[in-house]
Amino acid sequence: MLPFHNSYFPVAYLSLITSLLFIITLIPECVGQNFEKSRSVWVEQGLLLGKIYKLADNYVQIFRGIPYAEPPIGSLRFKRPVKRTRWHQEYAALDYGAPCLQFMEFHKHDKFAGSNMQNESEDCLFLNVFSPYDPEDESKLYPVLVWIHGGSFLAGSGDTGIDMEVVTKHFTSNGVVLITLNYRLGLLGFLNYKKNDHIEGNLGIWDLVLALEWIQTNMKQLNGDPSKVTVMGESAGAAAASVLAVSPRTKGLFHQAIMLSGSATAGWAIHRFGQPSWSITNIVAYIRCEKEFDKQTVQSLLKSSELPITSKECNMQERIPECLASSEEMNDLELVECFRNELNLSSFPFRYALATELGVSKLVVDDELIPLSGSELISQYARMPIMIGVAQHEWAHKKAQDYGLNQFKNVSIKDCNRNIRKIINEHYHTSCAKKLHNSTLELIANATFLRYIDTPENNRTLTRVVYGLQDLEADIEFVAPAQREIDGYVENGLPVYAYSFRYFPKSPIYEEDQKTFSIFGRETIKVKRKELQIRRNGRPRAFHGLDHAYIFTNGYSSNLHVEPFSKRDQQMAKMLTALITNFVKYRKPTPTEWNGFKWAPFTNESAQYAILDLPPKNAIGSLHWPATNFWNKEAALLEKLSLREKTVQTLSEELTADERLQLAAYRRAWWALWLLVGMIALVIWISVICVVVTRCHSPRAKPYNNIVVSR
Repeated sequence: MLPFHNSYFPVAYLSLITSLLFIITLIPECVGQNFEKSRSVWVEQGLLLGKIYKLADNYVQIFRGIPYAEPPIGSLRFKRPVKRTRWHQEYAALDYGAPCLQFMEFHKHDKFAGSNMQNESEDCLFLNVFSPYDPEDESKLYPVLVWIHGGSFLAGSGDTGIDMEVVTKHFTSNGVVLITLNYRLGLLGFLNYKKNDHIEGNLGIWDLVLALEWIQTNMKQLNGDPSKVTVMGESAGAAAASVLAVSPRTKGLFHQAIMLSGSATAGWAIHRFGQPSWSITNIVAYIRCEKEFDKQTVQSLLKSSELPITSKECNMQERIPECLASSEEMNDLELVECFRNELNLSSFPFRYALATELGVSKLVVDDELIPLSGSELISQYARMPIMIGVAQHEWAHKKAQDYGLNQFKNVSIKDCNRNIRKIINEHYHTSCAKKLHNSTLELIANATFLRYIDTPENNRTLTRVVYGLQDLEADIEFVAPAQREIDGYVENGLPVYAYSFRYFPKSPIYEEDQKTFSIFGRETIKVKRKELQIRRNGRPRAFHGLDHAYIFTNGYSSNLHVEPFSKRDQQMAKMLTALITNFVKYRKPTPTEWNGFKWAPFTNESAQYAILDLPPKNAIGSLHWPATNFWNKEAALLEKLSLREKTVQTLSEELTADERLQLAAYRRAWWALWLLVGMIALVIWISVICVVVTRCHSPRAKPYNNIVVSR
C-alpha cells in the first residue's frame, strides 16, 4: 500500500477530476449521435411518449414499458388479465417496466436485464416496441414479430438477452417491428384449480392473449401492420407460441408462428394425467407443511446461489397465511381467495425452493384456451404456416454430475438403467396421453438402453454414457415433439419450414458464474469465467439456446459469451436473422435464394429440413432420423401392449353399482369353482398315491429277482 503524502493527493485529485470531466463531455456527444427526437402517439389508453434514434441510414422508434393490462395485484391477483384502462396524462414509455416475479435465477445477472431484475414485481405486465420509422411517411406499416421469452415458465422477461442496438440492426433495419413482453411466471402465472366443471389456470398464457389483442388494436399507431403478425418463442416461449398458434381463442390475433426448440406436444409443456404439480391443493400441502421440500436439494441450491436463509416457518416460509393455519377443509375457490388476500411471495428463497421442488410450470387443459393436449391439439386446430426446429444436440452442455455419475469411473449397468428409467418416467411418460403400466415403461426402458447406451463393444465409458443420456433427453423433450408438431401441420396441408441448428463458433464460449457477497455492508459481485467445452469426438456441438446469441445479441445467451464475435459469427447472425425476417415478411424463409440456398418446405411428398450452418443445406427425412422414428412410432407401438389391461380397467370403472355387485358375485363363484376343482384333483392324487403304496406292500407282490447290480 502506498504511503499517503499531501503532495500526492492534489495531483491524483486533479487527475481524477480531469478524467471525469472528459467522460462527461463525451456522454452527450455519444448519445446525440443516435438520439433524434421524442415522438408521441395516441393508443387506445391515451398518449404514449417514445424516442426516435438514427442508426446509420435508418430510423428506429422505441417505446419501452408500455402497460398492456391492469396491474394483476390486489383483487386482480390470480385472475385472468384485465384490459388496461385509460390514462389521463402522457405516458412516458422510455424505460423497461418491472420484470415479473422470478422463481429461478436463470437471468439474475443477465448482461442486458440484470439491473432491471432488481425491480421485479407482481405489477409487471408490460411490452416493448422497436419499430422502423420513416420521417417522410409516418403512417407506413411494417410486419410485426412478437417475441416470447423462455425460462421454464419460471424466469425471464421481455428484456433478458435483448441488445437494443443488435435488434434494431437485425429487425427494424430489415423492415420488421419487434415486440418483446412480460407475462406472469411460476405460481402467479401457472397456478391451476378446479372451478365449477373445468380447470382454471394458464394465467401467464392469458397474459399473452391480452397482449396480442392490444397489438391488434394499437399497432397501426406504432407503424405495425396488424394483418401481418408473427409470434416467435424459444424453449418454454416456443411451447407458448405453439399453443397460441392452435388455440381456438387466438384466431385472427396473429398469422404465423416460429418455434425455436420447443413444442406444445412435449411432455414438459402441457400436463397430461394425474394431479398437476402446480395445482392449488398440491401447493397448499407444501404451505401447510403436509409435504416438505427435499432438504438436501434445497440446502445445496441455497448454498450454490448464496441465498440468505431467513425463514421462520417450514419449507422456507417467513409466515404461513392465517387462512391456511388451521386444517379446516376448504374448496379450491376458497383457497384461491385465501392466496389472493394473504399469500406473501416476496421471499425469493421460498419461490426458488418451490420451483425446484415442483419443476416446470406446465400448462393445463382448460377446455377454452387449451381444449386438448399433445398431438391431438395440433392435428385438430393447426391453421397457419410455421417455422420450427431444434439444436443439433440440445442438452450437449449437461455434465456427468447432472446424471449423478462419477467423473473418473466407467459407468455400471445399474447406473445406466437408473438414469434411463428416471428419464423415461419423468420426461417420456409425461408426454403420453394416458398413464402407462410399469411393465410397459420397463419394456420401453429396455429398448431405450439398446438404442442409446448398448454397443457391440460393451463400451460404457463415462463420456460415451453421458453422450447417450444427453441425446436421450434431447430426443424425448425437443426432437420427437418437434417432429410430431411438423406431422400435424403437414396433415392439415399447411406450409412447414423445419430446421436443425448446427452452427458452432470457432471462438471460445465462456460461461459466467456470478456470486454476490456482502463486504462491509455493501454488495460486491464476483465473476468467474471458464471456457465451456462442448465437443463430441473432437467436433463441437450446437446446444440449447445457442441460436439466441445470433438473433438478439452479438454472441451472448444466458450467461454464455462467444468471444471474440468473429466475422464468421457475424455472417451466421446475418443469415439466421434474414431467414427469420423473410418468413415474417413473405411467409417463406427464402423467397429468393440466399447465397445459392433455397429452404425447401417439409411435405408428405418431400420430407426434408434445413441444416442451419455455414453454408446451409437441405437434409432428407424427418428431424434427426432415426430418433424421431423410434419415439413417435416404435415406442408408440410398445405403448399399445398395455392397451388390453387399460381397457379392462376402464370397463370395470364404467359399471354401475348393481353391475359391480353381480361381477363380484360372479368372480366369487368362479373362484369357488376353481377351488372345488382343485380339491377334487387333490383327493384323486392322494387316492392314487395310496393305491400305489398299498400295492407295493401286498404279500402277493412278486420280488424282483432279476435285478443285476454291477460291481
